[in-house]
Amino acid sequence: MQETYKANGKAIISLILSVLSVICCCLWYISLIIGTAAVILGILGLRSENPNQKDAAIAGIVVGAVGFALAVAAGIMQIVILSGVAAAGTTAALGAGCLI
Repeated sequence: MQETYKANGKAIISLILSVLSVICCCLWYISLIIGTAAVILGILGLRSENPNQKDAAIAGIVVGAVGFALAVAAGIMQIVILSGVAAAGTTAALGAGCLI
């Protein structure tokens, strides 16, 4: 007798969240949260007893990790750029003050 299984909801949600984390990687603080949730749900979906959509769970883990990495890179770039602009702004302000 063949057992029927329902759809693996955790794997499907993991895949959806992982794609959203890649799309939202410019908003790195949101993408970090979504990517982490995608990886966790992908692992839970992979470990469940339901054998359906294991490939979706694996894809959710991989794409979620990529989204997380893109978010970290975007966050680092934003911090470096903003600190460079702040340093240039203070240097320009100090230089302008010396001329007056």
